[in-house]
Amino acid sequence: MKMNDRSFFSGINMQIVNNTIVIPVNGDMDDDYAMLLQKKILEKVKATSVRGVLIDMSDVKTLDTFTFSLLVDTARMISMLGTRVVFVGFQPGVVSALVDLDVDFKDISTAVTMEDGFELLQSNRTIIPFYDASDLMTSSSITEKNNEQ
Repeated sequence: MKMNDRSFFSGINMQIVNNTIVIPVNGDMDDDYAMLLQKKILEKVKATSVRGVLIDMSDVKTLDTFTFSLLVDTARMISMLGTRVVFVGFQPGVVSALVDLDVDFKDISTAVTMEDGFELLQSNRTIIPFYDASDLMTSSSITEKNNEQ
């Protein structure tokens, strides 16, 4: 898919449901598509003042680290605009490949289904991103760190 292809620009479909932008991501995602997607999502969030964004990854069968980084950066930008973001429907093969490549998942929230994603966005629960257990500090290490200051 090339940026100069007319179908490229019409391939981004966004719907607003329950004050949430739902974005089904094209299965043929490449870097150009991810950059355009980032721009279009940010414009839509700013224009609509929605409270949540669900990014549906269920059609994506392959994803390289650069494109994934663009998506994570997009989620960070959306969050900075005051809107909650949840990625929905990652395929097991995509997740496995990203884990094998040691990709950082710290800044994203995920749900298995759209229903779970809506529930997470609409609940009063704090969205807790995925954290690597090595990043968690024990209470004794927090105390030690505070004593050092």
